[in-house]
Amino acid sequence: MNIIARVNELMQRAETFCLATVVASQNSEVPAGRKVIVCGDGSMQGDIGVVEELNLSVREAALASLDEKKSRTLEIQKGLRIFFNVLSPEATLIVCGAGHIAVPLARYAREVGFRVTVLDDRDDFANIARFPGCSVMVEAFTPALANMTLGKSAYVIVITRGHEHDADCLLEVLKKETAYVGLIGSRRRVSFVLEMIERQGIAPERIKDVFTPIGTPIGAESPAEIAFSIIAELVCVRRKGPGQARALRAAIGMNINVA
Repeated sequence: MNIIARVNELMQRAETFCLATVVASQNSEVPAGRKVIVCGDGSMQGDIGVVEELNLSVREAALASLDEKKSRTLEIQKGLRIFFNVLSPEATLIVCGAGHIAVPLARYAREVGFRVTVLDDRDDFANIARFPGCSVMVEAFTPALANMTLGKSAYVIVITRGHEHDADCLLEVLKKETAYVGLIGSRRRVSFVLEMIERQGIAPERIKDVFTPIGTPIGAESPAEIAFSIIAELVCVRRKGPGQARALRAAIGMNINVA
């Protein structure tokens, strides 16, 4: 098996995985430089050595690194040190709607490492002057999102100017795999939008994946504060996973955003 070719394939598919590399070894059967890939489902490609217990130890340590989303070097057994490198594709944020909240949101997202795309059908809102350093798309929401490639590294925020546009965005986004989908709005508006998309065929299980109210509930009121709360939630999902983000929301208590 060509490990490097497999690494490239996984990266192209936007998969998160752990590449375990022997960096120091006193065992002649396990030379330095040997590599093995461990995926999130526990599957392994390659092996560290002929002893099954060693491979199981490497697999366990790799899964722990994946769970913590943290690369590290560990001594698996005396004289055998392995670097567990957690590899993830670049996180991308698609902001549907270029209104007043989108401006600080895009700026904060770039500062914490997201590659940002802003989508709106109004060129007086969606332009490089308002969103420097971002990819800006001036197109109708439905065809733009239909043609957009998303995946496990894609985060989507729906903050359009009306519930019909919200529904149009969610109808396209929820057909695809994403790391996160968030919808802003009052309780009434959110309920109306979610009911609309369920009537149009989106499965209830997928609708439950939508984060709404959006953002970590810190009592945000101004556009900048709301954007800050959203970024906090995105960082939590990226670093700790959606389950931890939802647990944090529940622990703090929920607030309703007003669009």
